[in-house]
Amino acid sequence: MRSLTSLILFLLSFGSFAYDYGIDRLDEKDVASKLAGKNLAVLTHAAARSKTGVHLIDSLHQKFFLKKIFAPEHGLRTMADDWVGDGVDETTGLPVISLYKRGSRAPRAEDLSGIDAIVVDLQDVGVRYYTYFSTIAEVMKAIAPLNIELILLDRPNLLGGILMEGKVLDPALAGNFVAYHTVPTRHGMTLGELALMVNEEKKIGTRLTIIPVTGWKRESLLQESDRPWLAPSPALVDIQQVGLYALWGTLENFNLAVGRGQTNEWAFKVLGAPWISLSEAKDLARELNALGFGGAQFTTTSWLSTRSMYQGEKCNGVMLEWDNSEIRSDEFTYKISSVLFKMFKDRVSLNQMATQIYGSKSLIEAIKNGTPWEEYQPLIDEELKTFEGRRQKFLLY
Repeated sequence: MRSLTSLILFLLSFGSFAYDYGIDRLDEKDVASKLAGKNLAVLTHAAARSKTGVHLIDSLHQKFFLKKIFAPEHGLRTMADDWVGDGVDETTGLPVISLYKRGSRAPRAEDLSGIDAIVVDLQDVGVRYYTYFSTIAEVMKAIAPLNIELILLDRPNLLGGILMEGKVLDPALAGNFVAYHTVPTRHGMTLGELALMVNEEKKIGTRLTIIPVTGWKRESLLQESDRPWLAPSPALVDIQQVGLYALWGTLENFNLAVGRGQTNEWAFKVLGAPWISLSEAKDLARELNALGFGGAQFTTTSWLSTRSMYQGEKCNGVMLEWDNSEIRSDEFTYKISSVLFKMFKDRVSLNQMATQIYGSKSLIEAIKNGTPWEEYQPLIDEELKTFEGRRQKFLLY
């Protein structure tokens, strides 16, 4: 006989959901009317399932006129970490066009022929350098001159919709795939809200329809989700990694391994390199713990890198144990980066994308020069205050 605990968990799995995502509203009369009679394309990936577990492609193919599928970075099945080629969807037989190919991030005019609207459902993770918003913006630019509508099925921001943290992207850097628009690192906006913002501020002129989430409140955080976790990218295999990615995902731009591997269970939970000795790893853990971030504890660790940087090599470094308590991510990243430069000097370096990921050359220079966080923080806070006023007109919730 099933245990009482197992039975309770089984019954809870079929309980009511706190709110409906855009994808959950396809059967509503006013939503269905926006899709009916149109030749549709879809931009989506494996995480785009409704609360009943049905994938968006299956819903659209069964109920409407779905003609074509576009896939973002990581591909339709959310398994790839390199360039993705075009293909055919095994279930529907529809063509799948990758929007993450070498030299190409947007659909071509011939890809859009005969299409009336593109339906978008992508699971974002609430930080500027996650690329799904960039893909949406590139699609918007491509379809605006053709008068094709973009219908975005909105989802909650997993990091909440209130807190904003980090340097607002310098305008001179905007337009890069990992740094598309002048928003903070943690922007507190949904993809629907970001689409409204970039459409107006960049004067794109796309016919844009947002199907909002119902019942979502801006203060809701990722831990409150009552749905099964579906990875939106290969290295985010559990929901806590979303928070870790926001905390110190920028550190991936150092010549350090961050735990990405064949199974990715350590991704963004560790930080280290083969050129760090075990004794230095112990010193690093001690220095990082001395920063005094409540809810975060660093311990010395070693692991065999099974992917990307230092593949096949043993890395020494630190593991972050985090209790999900709120930590200011920009301060966290700034201070950890400062420790890395102080301890390892010329042995540690940043890659070419670091300026775009951090959002500012001046921020990186301040870290390298040993400028205390308390001196740089007022600049970030002033920018965040300005951004908060700027984003108000685009908020849907």
